[in-house]
Amino acid sequence: MRGGLELHLFSSGTLVYAGFEVPVPFFLLRHPDGDVVVDGGNPLAVARDPQAHLGPLADIFEVHMTEDDHCVAQLQRLGVDTASIGYVVQTHLHMDHTGALGHFPDAPVIVHERELAAALASQSPVDTGYVREDFDRPGIDWRPVSAEHDLFGDGAIRLIETPGHSAGHMSILLSLEQTGPVLLTADAADNRAQWQGRMEPRALASREDAAKSIELLRQLAAEHEAMVVFGHDPKNWASVSERSSYR
Repeated sequence: MRGGLELHLFSSGTLVYAGFEVPVPFFLLRHPDGDVVVDGGNPLAVARDPQAHLGPLADIFEVHMTEDDHCVAQLQRLGVDTASIGYVVQTHLHMDHTGALGHFPDAPVIVHERELAAALASQSPVDTGYVREDFDRPGIDWRPVSAEHDLFGDGAIRLIETPGHSAGHMSILLSLEQTGPVLLTADAADNRAQWQGRMEPRALASREDAAKSIELLRQLAAEHEAMVVFGHDPKNWASVSERSSYR
């Protein structure tokens, strides 16, 4: 790979659920062949009127977010030209991971085909976590994948199938020259308690698949001696985000 991959960490505010306040991460991956936004965090509409956008989900999740927390605003403050974004990668399409959709119209959106199908077929946001206005919109260049996917073909950004939390959830294994491997679990493992088996994973699609996915990720982390970034773990996030970027 020419040059090296860079990982930049951001949080688009927080969510309060069942008395716990958790970060809502998103990521910028700077690859020699193009920049990649992972998820994008909370949608901009949530900062403007969470009740209107989330509907009944706003009674379950208390959102702390301003417009300055949106992914586009944060990337612009970093000096990133939004036209440079080559891909948007969706680990899944739940309401706190769709902030990039519709804001990078020239960037194809990578998502697992099962995830896109499940989101488009969803009815109740409370039961599924999907808000249709986030993804059922014109102009999105969907590029569904059906299996593990090496984004640039060089091993730097590997998308790993980890269903269970949602039907087509994916986690991401990164290869950084200085830091070494980094595993972004997304919501396959919200926190260390789920990772260690002390708490059941949040399985909106399949509890059995969710357990298998966590075991797969634990094996990958051990095999590669990877730094692990959980989906919504305040302590883990405070630790890894002490540095805003990794190389």
